[in-house]
Amino acid sequence: MDPDGKRVAIMAAAERLFAEQGYTPTTMADVAKAAGVAVGSVYRLFPDKPSLLAALHKRMEARFVGVMIEGWNKGETYPDKFAPMIVAIFGEAARRREIMPLYAMTKDMAGAADYAPNMLMIETIARLYTDGVDAGAFRQIDPIVQAHVGFAMVEGGLRAWMTDPTTPRLTVVTETLAELFRRTFVK
Repeated sequence: MDPDGKRVAIMAAAERLFAEQGYTPTTMADVAKAAGVAVGSVYRLFPDKPSLLAALHKRMEARFVGVMIEGWNKGETYPDKFAPMIVAIFGEAARRREIMPLYAMTKDMAGAADYAPNMLMIETIARLYTDGVDAGAFRQIDPIVQAHVGFAMVEGGLRAWMTDPTTPRLTVVTETLAELFRRTFVK
């Protein structure tokens, strides 16, 4: 198996095992066995379990940024961009519901020194918001402050939905968040 194939297999196995067994009881040897690679291969790519967990989180964050931008681009006017973006984020969370708790704990458990959880999402939110400010549609607020507030609103909504992951709850949370975003950021 080539290095890229090993990395993909290791990350897929780790994601599944962490979700099924939990982070703490899963060993790097368990991950290697499930991935069909030698344990040394795991350690060559990921020096420790927190680094592996951080890599999983970065991959998930990139997925969320992709769907977030896709949703954002569906809105025709800036005020109308929030609802499809939020629906897209929650759609991705629903598709990956079984592993969402893994990413909620990552912030506390991923100890990689160069890892700043959620910064890709926060930077993307800041960029999208700045575009709306430049277009005259959004209030002038420091984009980094706004991005952290926007991220916290979505994260809180995700946590609220995860306590009752039903379709009716999903509808209420996404509609409430979209309205909250409009009231908070649109001129």
